[in-house]
Amino acid sequence: MYRGEFGLNMKLGYGEFSWPTGESYHGQFYRDHCHGLGTYMWPDGSSFTGTFYLSHREGYGTMYMKTRLFQGLYKADQRFGPGVETYPDGSQDVGLWFQEQLIKLCTEIPSGFSLLSYPEFSGFLTYSPARISLSEEEKTEWGLQEEQDPFFYEYKRFLLNDNLMLPPETYVYSTDCDHLPMTSSFRKELDTRIFLNEIPPFVDDGEPWFIINETPLLIKIQKQTYKFRLTATMTLSTFSWTVGPT
Repeated sequence: MYRGEFGLNMKLGYGEFSWPTGESYHGQFYRDHCHGLGTYMWPDGSSFTGTFYLSHREGYGTMYMKTRLFQGLYKADQRFGPGVETYPDGSQDVGLWFQEQLIKLCTEIPSGFSLLSYPEFSGFLTYSPARISLSEEEKTEWGLQEEQDPFFYEYKRFLLNDNLMLPPETYVYSTDCDHLPMTSSFRKELDTRIFLNEIPPFVDDGEPWFIINETPLLIKIQKQTYKFRLTATMTLSTFSWTVGPT
């Protein structure tokens, strides 16, 4: 059952939607999708409040569970980046998350290993950090199987071409958009909803952004963190994030 605003015969604007399973969502909609700020609730009492992107958790949000509380960054419905998980006894895990795994602690550990204690490795500390230009238009990543998959055809790339005109109904009533083409123009259209028509420039001074850790996964996490750097305080009223080198 849906109660809310409509546009072009679709759920568009603010609304409330409930499923027979007991799940419910109230917040912003776009093209029949949960898109923007909202809250999703499950029958077991858990809930997520934050940013949604085509019905997936994307950006900063707070996940309330029975025995835990997670506040952090999401990508494609999974934890991806800085986050804090709080337990009933008050203890916390603070660091960088990938799905359900804490891959990098952001708190000091007593008697922990440090390169400062080993002068022979000082070269690593003076290493000039690389630069990546986040202002470049985002490109779709197909994964590691692109060169190995014999069924990977060029027509899949053709679907990303803005010259391809798709029926507007393609994106309507779909519960899984992973298989749908995501052209650059459509991505910009969706981003304007998330960033309130003010998409933050990836590089304020026109120079590529410094990165310290060049591990491929960490580069992706830093890009995601930097992209949503201006939405953190808007989404999470209880705390804010500071983006820095990792």
